[in-house]
Amino acid sequence: MREADFTLPLEQDPATWRALTVFAGYRFFLAAVLFFVFYLQLPPAFLGAVDPKLYATVSQAYLLTALFLLIFTSKRWGDVEKQIKLQLLIDIVALTIIIHASGGLATGLGSLLLVVVVAGGALIPGRLAAFTAAIATLAMLLEVSYSQISGDGVTKYSQAGFLGATFFVTAWLAQWLSHKMQSSQVLAEQRARDVANLAVLNQHIISRMQIGVMALDAHGIVTMFNQSARDLLGIERTFPGFNLRLAVPQLAEQLWLWQHNNPRPFEAFQARSDLPEIRVSASKLDSGETLIYIENTSAMAQQAQQLKLASLGRLTASIAHEIRNPLGAISHAGELLAEKQASDPSMSKLTDIIQRHSQRVNSIIETILQMSRRKTVEPSAVVLATWLDNFVAEFSEIKAVKHNDIVLNIDSPLAKVAMDPEQLHQVMWNLLDNACHYSDPDKAGPRVEVLLTRSEKEIYIEVSDNGAGVSQAAREHLFEPFHSKRQGGTGLGLYLARELCQANGARLSFLADELQSSRFRISFPSEWQEYIA
Repeated sequence: MREADFTLPLEQDPATWRALTVFAGYRFFLAAVLFFVFYLQLPPAFLGAVDPKLYATVSQAYLLTALFLLIFTSKRWGDVEKQIKLQLLIDIVALTIIIHASGGLATGLGSLLLVVVVAGGALIPGRLAAFTAAIATLAMLLEVSYSQISGDGVTKYSQAGFLGATFFVTAWLAQWLSHKMQSSQVLAEQRARDVANLAVLNQHIISRMQIGVMALDAHGIVTMFNQSARDLLGIERTFPGFNLRLAVPQLAEQLWLWQHNNPRPFEAFQARSDLPEIRVSASKLDSGETLIYIENTSAMAQQAQQLKLASLGRLTASIAHEIRNPLGAISHAGELLAEKQASDPSMSKLTDIIQRHSQRVNSIIETILQMSRRKTVEPSAVVLATWLDNFVAEFSEIKAVKHNDIVLNIDSPLAKVAMDPEQLHQVMWNLLDNACHYSDPDKAGPRVEVLLTRSEKEIYIEVSDNGAGVSQAAREHLFEPFHSKRQGGTGLGLYLARELCQANGARLSFLADELQSSRFRISFPSEWQEYIA
């Protein structure tokens, strides 16, 4: 299999510029040493011994050139490949003249060119590295030839040839090592990019998850949470770094029970009355952090409610006949007894009690039977603006409510939800009937307000009235069956309304505010729009 080529073009490889900058720094240091050692007459004494004037001129020019090349390279001006070729050529020429002015190869200064050859092998790809070694070798041969012609008389070609061979071997080794290092660096950078991309992908997936995810350190400080966790818990903070106990005390308490090995630490709860019911689970990470998973129980509640309604339907269908027959007999006997004992006031009072309670029991049976008539939920697309307009008109006509007593405000005229229209009718009828009953007709303005609006993730129908509101004691039992403060009420209206909403995947909640007003909200997930469009 052919080995993958990790080599980048020089103009696209920032590592080449960095390496060239390092080499430019070395050149400036070397030129400064060569110049100041000669200028201050420091050892070794052979520097510039043969031709001091030539050495002084070249070393000074080399120092200035090295300074300018360092500036150009650090700024990354020009083409990097041309910069490398030019700088290596300047090094070879300048160092060859310095070697000649100091006494030739006998001084050992020829080894300075090894660094240049190594730089050429590391910085220049392919055959150009060998060409750099060839130029350096040719420069040494020319220096030896000139020295012999000028009257030295000592033949140094063998020394120049050995040094040239060293140049070629060094260039080859430098290029081989450079290629390996560059391949490793490019591979490492590619792996780093893959890891970074994977981290971004994981963050994107976590942020888009319907399940909330939250991470806490050992001190209960939130270090990470996704958007779902923020929505399900009603967290107003947009960045981590806050204490969970201050933000969501209910969850913090359950987490404390879990950490102390409580047998049932996690129970379903609502962070706020207008938020969905959630259930959490937790796991401990090796790093010491705690990972919390927050799940919206709406889907499970919807299935459970549908099963509950089906079971309730079967139950009520089976017992309705058994209850209604004796109830009818009791009611009929009470009527007959009232007719026979009409002259007896005490007996009339007792028969009235029989009639009233018979009617109450019959009303309870009728209410429950409404659930049994539809054993399964049959949702369909409902355009809420049109539906609410027709519904309010129908309710006002049947209940003989004045036109201005109920105000319908529509902020989202195109809102559309998936729900069983008959069950939505039953829920809204109960809410409006309660609102009209508990409203204050003597106050100015509308008695009941119906609002249709939406947020980014949900569509809302809110029903509020101008009455005295719901007491704190009554709120605790608001959706419990057979619990009613209304005269003649069965206590099943709100209970069945919430059950029907859950069966349709919606959520009915009571919203408390500082005015203690009565405001009920039906929340529909807006993501259903794509399925019912």
